[in-house]
Amino acid sequence: MTTKHISRLQRIIQLHFDAERGAPYWLGKQSELGISVAEHVRSIEDLSILGPMDEDALARRPIEDFIPRIFHGNADYLLAETAGTTNRPKFAVHRQDEFEAAFITPFVKAAERVDFPKRCHWLFVGPTGPHIIGKAAHRCAQAFGAADIFTVDFDPRWAKKLPLGSFAALRYLPHIEAQALHVLDVQNIEVIFATPAVLTSLAEKMQETRRAAVRGIHLGGMSASAEFMDQMAELFPNAVILSGYGNTLFGMMPQLHYQHDTGFDYFAYGERLVVRLVPVPDEDAELDITAQVEYGQRGRVMVHRLDEMQFLANVLERDTAIRVEPDGDAATDGFFQDGLRDPQPIVSDVLKPAIGLY
Repeated sequence: MTTKHISRLQRIIQLHFDAERGAPYWLGKQSELGISVAEHVRSIEDLSILGPMDEDALARRPIEDFIPRIFHGNADYLLAETAGTTNRPKFAVHRQDEFEAAFITPFVKAAERVDFPKRCHWLFVGPTGPHIIGKAAHRCAQAFGAADIFTVDFDPRWAKKLPLGSFAALRYLPHIEAQALHVLDVQNIEVIFATPAVLTSLAEKMQETRRAAVRGIHLGGMSASAEFMDQMAELFPNAVILSGYGNTLFGMMPQLHYQHDTGFDYFAYGERLVVRLVPVPDEDAELDITAQVEYGQRGRVMVHRLDEMQFLANVLERDTAIRVEPDGDAATDGFFQDGLRDPQPIVSDVLKPAIGLY
């Protein structure tokens, strides 16, 4: 953990747990624990005293409960909801500058490392709301010189409600594809932003000349297999592929590496996000959020979000990943933490795989 991490953590803790200025939710947690959190939390490891994040509270309580009172008169923020894969959607709030740091700057830094195409038209096939990704897609494109993006709205909540093989399900995806193919047939699209599943289906229907014109692909929402990557390399021979891992609550971690045998390596940007991989317990054992797996081992993803507008601690994601060492070459670009290799959804009776753009 860097000195900058410690400094930011202490500043965020002092703000959210301040008796006059703090966030109602966290002040309630402090009262419940019967301690001064600011006195007890001096490092990231100390956040374990707060226990696993009550994610149900993020779904049933108003956003003002998570915003420090000092900011309650500030309207300079963005609102969004998660996909609600396993239960009710959760609410997230991002101040404009923190939104940039969470979703746009990480993409820009990673995209510049791989010469992602600039000053060209994008096609985004995904949810424009209430998820954050639609807003992020617009800003990422603008950051790379696009005035705006072509968009096909895809509602993952509705798609997941449609019975597999039903008439409605058989009509919905072709409806999305028809809109996307119309844009691709008429406009000079050089960047496509979509899930692997949507991109695969589109690629099969695109003309070869249109596929050859695509110079950049941004992936999100689902894991991509080696077979998929091999197929995309063949179908889009001129495209740089950049994947992102994240969600509405905490932001996006971009891919810095891909290898056929090991998959994608994702890294958090800056100090606002801290990611840990905790051991997955045996069936009868309890989860230990104070532990961390060794490099090369797989663990469950746990995230701390250190933002002024919304602080989140010990958020347990529905994914496991392999812990990899920091990339020394990427540290100067702001990627100096451990990485996550090959994130995969946990599948059980309790935890279903999360499908949906971040």
